[in-house]
Amino acid sequence: MPDPVKVINRLLEMLVTKETYIVIFTSLSRLLLSLLLAVLSGTILGLLSGVSKKVEAFLKPIIVTIRTLPVISIIIVILIIFGNTVTLYIISLLLLFPIIYQAELDGIKNIDSLLIDVLRLECDAKNTTVLKEVYFPLSIPFLRTALIDAVGLGFKVLVVAEYIAQTKVSIGKEMYMAKVNLEFTDVFAWTLILLIFVLLIECVVEKILTIKK
Repeated sequence: MPDPVKVINRLLEMLVTKETYIVIFTSLSRLLLSLLLAVLSGTILGLLSGVSKKVEAFLKPIIVTIRTLPVISIIIVILIIFGNTVTLYIISLLLLFPIIYQAELDGIKNIDSLLIDVLRLECDAKNTTVLKEVYFPLSIPFLRTALIDAVGLGFKVLVVAEYIAQTKVSIGKEMYMAKVNLEFTDVFAWTLILLIFVLLIECVVEKILTIKK
């Protein structure tokens, strides 16, 4: 167990070096791309499942399977199939997608069907108008909460995948190398950095989403 004072000193040393931020923002860029893909696919498929029982029934076993499988098993299998680089994006996408999908699906299901019927009868609204005026606006609160949860979880899962895949220029690789070289002070320092950035990202996302209410 390293001395807490040494860990803090090492943390401060790392926070003033350019290399640390290159590693952090490289990992962060991977997370943002995966999150973008998860939001697009999860929102679209969640919306389709909310308005179509057949789509929901088709996707349900897939979602359940993704949620049931241990994260480590998914990482190893995908790593074997796709290799180091692509694995990070696929893993993050697979674990973030169900969160966004379920949020959109719950949002659609919580919309009063009477509201949609009234809109169609009184305004002669088409399906595209219903999507624009009802489905999307009323499902946003569910997506907002899901996004906050997904960002923190996604960053942590991404680092685990980086650790196992030994991805170059990544927080996971830095933690692995520190462990192999018995530099436990660095391991704890990187853990603190990960904790700090997860909290910062969650706060920033929450602030942005709150402003856009």
